[in-house]
Amino acid sequence: MFRVVIITPEKRVFDGKARFVEFKTSSGAMGTLQNRAPLLAAMAISEFEIKDENGTKQIFAVHGGISEFFNNTFTVISDAAERADEIDVDRAKRALEVARVELKSIESKIRKREAEGKIQRALVRLKISQKK
Repeated sequence: MFRVVIITPEKRVFDGKARFVEFKTSSGAMGTLQNRAPLLAAMAISEFEIKDENGTKQIFAVHGGISEFFNNTFTVISDAAERADEIDVDRAKRALEVARVELKSIESKIRKREAEGKIQRALVRLKISQKK
């Protein structure tokens, strides 16, 4: 077992023991068990799955950030993270539609990337919400 902590500016989303975690970094999908070598990675906007000490899967939508594994503690610091059962599906659908409409009318590369990020976050929320 090892400790997993997910932190956002608003709150500590999760703090508990895990047997395994699966996540995506900017370089691709990864998983980790206890006693692994230290790790520091940029998180992708993606699903974050914890197999807790009871063997139960807990699934979160993580909206990017940084992850660190050191001394049997896996820490995720993200702008936003939410449990599958906390996701407001209607709000995510509205955000997806607004971002898609917005993307069609944007000419700035920077603003296009921002709109694409909004779309990606909404899609992850919708995907995770189906796994509650």
